[in-house]
Amino acid sequence: MSEHEEFDYADYVSEERVVPEEKLGKYNMPFILFPTVFLILYLINFGPNAFLNAIDDYFNLINIFLIFTFGFFVHELIHFLTWQVASGFPLSEFRVGIRWNSITPVIGCQRPMKVWQFRLGLIAPFVLMGVLPVGLAFYFNNTWLLFSSVTFMAWASADLLTFLQLWKVDKNSFAEMHRTKLGCVVFNLKASIKEATDV
Repeated sequence: MSEHEEFDYADYVSEERVVPEEKLGKYNMPFILFPTVFLILYLINFGPNAFLNAIDDYFNLINIFLIFTFGFFVHELIHFLTWQVASGFPLSEFRVGIRWNSITPVIGCQRPMKVWQFRLGLIAPFVLMGVLPVGLAFYFNNTWLLFSSVTFMAWASADLLTFLQLWKVDKNSFAEMHRTKLGCVVFNLKASIKEATDV
């Protein structure tokens, strides 16, 4: 039996792990600001002239258009591909939608997946569009990569917040993206809950 056929709602208890909307800005801000560390490191390493020239070269209408079109698309595509490959779910189980409170497109699975699979899909865009490119940007002194990767790392702040919601979740649990709020729904095995309360 494949992993994605093992889940039965009757065996699990659901638990919402979401970020309250009134605290979203407060919790999100550190993850948005953190990538600016790499801009400071670039400034120190390559000097102010290179940094100012990089700003002039990067911030133009074409680049901004590319960020807000292809960036959205690639970010969600990485989520989808990672979740699909890790879980083995058919394409029909995935849906594209809009999170209206932030007016951002999201892709999610219609069924819960193992928590390690969910974590992997959450963190993948941050790593592939942020961490990896910023390393290449410093190695090749490529300012386009630098500003793009910093932008995409800040962009992944909501994913990182959701990732933290799963910090101490049992490895046998399942998880899925919350349909309306920032966060997820965790499904804990009833037997595991009973064992924990009996100790």
